[in-house]
Amino acid sequence: MGSVDGLISGMSTSSVISGLMQVEAAPQNALKTKVATQQKVVTAYQGINSKMKGLLDAAKALADPAAWKGGVATSSSDAATATTTASSSTQSGSLSFRVNQLASAHSFVFGQPTATALTDVITSDASISINVGGVDKTVTLTDKSLKGVVDAINKTADLGVKATAFQVSPGNYTMQLSSTSTGAASEFSFTGGNTTPFSGLGSIALVSQGTDAELALGDQDPPLLVKSSTNTFKDLMSGLTVTATKKQAVTDPPVTVTVASDTEGIAAKVQAMVDAANAALTEIGTQTKNKSGAVPGGPLAGNSIMSQVSSSVLNTVSGGTAANGSFKAVGVELTRDGRLTFDKAKFIAALNADPENTQALFVDTAQTDVTLKTGLADRMAGVADKSTQTNTGTLSRLITSGNDAITDLNHRVDDWDVRLQARQATLQKQFGAMETALGKLKNQGNWLSGQLASLG
Repeated sequence: MGSVDGLISGMSTSSVISGLMQVEAAPQNALKTKVATQQKVVTAYQGINSKMKGLLDAAKALADPAAWKGGVATSSSDAATATTTASSSTQSGSLSFRVNQLASAHSFVFGQPTATALTDVITSDASISINVGGVDKTVTLTDKSLKGVVDAINKTADLGVKATAFQVSPGNYTMQLSSTSTGAASEFSFTGGNTTPFSGLGSIALVSQGTDAELALGDQDPPLLVKSSTNTFKDLMSGLTVTATKKQAVTDPPVTVTVASDTEGIAAKVQAMVDAANAALTEIGTQTKNKSGAVPGGPLAGNSIMSQVSSSVLNTVSGGTAANGSFKAVGVELTRDGRLTFDKAKFIAALNADPENTQALFVDTAQTDVTLKTGLADRMAGVADKSTQTNTGTLSRLITSGNDAITDLNHRVDDWDVRLQARQATLQKQFGAMETALGKLKNQGNWLSGQLASLG
């Protein structure tokens, strides 16, 4: 129903109804204010939760024992490159060698081309047999042209040999056969029904012999040879991969590959955890700060649960470890304003001096019970996990509870929409009825006035 203005009473009934509806809507507005407040609270919890998850990831990365076993590999020559993997078996040390030869694939070419086009027939055989590594495989030849033979070879699954047709000069075509892998085991041969299966292409010539890559170690004659079917030598030392890139001359100096502990990489992981812890502490501080003069407080001002989370993060450092001493000895300590600091130089010095004890201060590999681990990374991961774990974590439960409260409040707001619409309709009906009654009284008054006037 539309608004009704006082045509008879002279009163702005629409304004009166609007004023009354503002009073009636006060409880709903209070609910909307609660929704807005609760949304800020949930957003604050979500912000803290995100920072604590970042701390969890950083702490887990540092708590992984493999992170402490990674090495940095260097090579003294461009004849070989060296890489390492981060694992508990990565070995430190150095190794010298000479690159004797690179791995190559076995390859033949037909050296007296007589085919004038790709469609020329080059064999009368219905099939050929190709032997790779002592295993014969049959290639069926339906189309016996140069193109047909190439296609048949290349389409035969797991053959280990590929074919290529190419033009030597205008009107002269031939074919090359090459193994699809490298190494001595890539050597192959082929036979057909005829002595020379591809008589249409002439005689064959060896392009390259399938050979293994070779590294020569030591000055003795003959030297110790390390071979690989590819140019990559995996686990030459535990965790070390060497890739030969070029053959060395006998006068070239040997390649020296060195694997050293990745102190910079480990220090970066410690720094990342400290930074993540400080980010979480800052976020908690921002969301829980109290009002100060004109500066408003955070959505979680005075929240004791968040204060406990903050204290838990700080206590992981302040407590140290009974077995291995203070974390200050490896560069991690607390400031007076409740933040963590990291002295990288001090940490690296401790790591180089006593790598086992330094690692033990961060990662407790001796303890199998997660709740009893004393390493700083272990404990930090435990605190962060307790806060963020889905469904059961402190922050997860608070976020869920807050969202449930918002949902309930929004339902109540919706209920008030229905109630207020009904109340407005009632008021409009009541004021409309009042105007109608006043109109009737006015008409009656006018009639009476007319009657009295006629009597006079």
